[in-house]
Amino acid sequence: MKKFILNFGFLGLLLWQNAFAQEKRTMTLEQCIAYAYQNTALMQKSMLDEQIAQAQNQEYLGIGLPQINGSAQMLYNFELRPAFLPAFFLAQSSGTPPDPDAEFVAVRGIFAPRYQGDVGITISQLIFNGSYFVGLQAAKKNKELTKQNSQANKVTTAENVSKAYYSLLVANERAKLIDANIARLDSLIKDVKALNKQGLAEKIEVSRLEVTANNLRAEKMKVERLIELSKELLKFQMGMPVQEEFEVAGSIRDYQLEQIPDGEVPNEYRNRIEYQILETAITLNKLNLKNKQMGAYPSLVAIGQMGYATGARYFSNVGDFSNRWLGYGTVGLQLNVPLFSGMQRKYQIQQSRLELLKLEQDKQNLQKTIDFQTRQAQITLKNALTTLDAQKRNMELAKEVLRVSQVKYKQGVGSSVEIINAETAYKEAETNYFTALYDALIAKVDLDKAIGKLGK
Repeated sequence: MKKFILNFGFLGLLLWQNAFAQEKRTMTLEQCIAYAYQNTALMQKSMLDEQIAQAQNQEYLGIGLPQINGSAQMLYNFELRPAFLPAFFLAQSSGTPPDPDAEFVAVRGIFAPRYQGDVGITISQLIFNGSYFVGLQAAKKNKELTKQNSQANKVTTAENVSKAYYSLLVANERAKLIDANIARLDSLIKDVKALNKQGLAEKIEVSRLEVTANNLRAEKMKVERLIELSKELLKFQMGMPVQEEFEVAGSIRDYQLEQIPDGEVPNEYRNRIEYQILETAITLNKLNLKNKQMGAYPSLVAIGQMGYATGARYFSNVGDFSNRWLGYGTVGLQLNVPLFSGMQRKYQIQQSRLELLKLEQDKQNLQKTIDFQTRQAQITLKNALTTLDAQKRNMELAKEVLRVSQVKYKQGVGSSVEIINAETAYKEAETNYFTALYDALIAKVDLDKAIGKLGK
């Protein structure tokens, strides 16, 4: 009996854990955007780009640190290189008077040993190089540019997720209203059937209302498929696996759209990440110009070398470290002075200056583009809010007309045709309202993007 109770309790625990694991989480718009920042391929690549830029910055910094290299070499001269000596050197050794015009004679084994060894290290330290110090500034700016590109990708991600999120909320609200319409029609059909049994209503009136209800149920199925498609789109924009489940928090009614004041929306160009990126590009181009100019300056490097070398006729003597390995070392300075580059540097500087002028023109054009986009988004949102307000009033009026038609029918002074027409008008008004609501929300996203508020 105890074993049965334990097994039953264990089974209950497993079922509870399984049900808990399958519970869908609820996510707000902010949570969806935060999830997308961590999981979309675009943002993951941006984070990798930032890490690459950081590594490149450290790599360039290493150029100014000491460069130390070690080497070891062992040579076996299986055929010794000949040395060419004047013949009179050999004549002197034999007692013959020297002849300055005598030919050279090849002699082997005098200056080159059979076995040679060398172990040493070389050290160099950059003391001055104008291009290097300019490059350090450029490396920092490049790192900043990478972060700005990541921010631009954040703006794109926030825009895509927001639009998909609003689309899903609108579809959910539309499904709720269709359910309410179906419930209202079912109640009316029930009342009309009762009247039909009493002989106060014709059978055809019941059929007309049932056709309308069936059409609404078919519309509900379409909306449910639209909800599923909208959710899959939102998952895609968030970088969420298809098999994961979640629900969006709240309702579309939670998002209040206020009328924007007349006049131009205050706009600061630097709020737009595209403008910041262009400013950084201009700074990088100025540094590139400075780097070309620094190419005409001298560079100075400190160098040093030390080690041990040996030479022997027999390999067994190479291992005599105490007697046959002798040390050497040198230190010094190396000055490199560019004298003439064949006019290359002059025209490289000219190209950099022209590129800088192009970027300045791009900056002016971007300012005009931002002004236009902001004004366009402002007007579009105003029009969308005006349309939304009108469609909301139309929907309320259509709902009131439908209510009055139902009351008249129950009082015997109306007809089912009037109810069906009112129901159709109300359905059309709902569709127009949700279309206007979605357009207004999208227009608000576009305005936030135009003034640089999106993605912050």
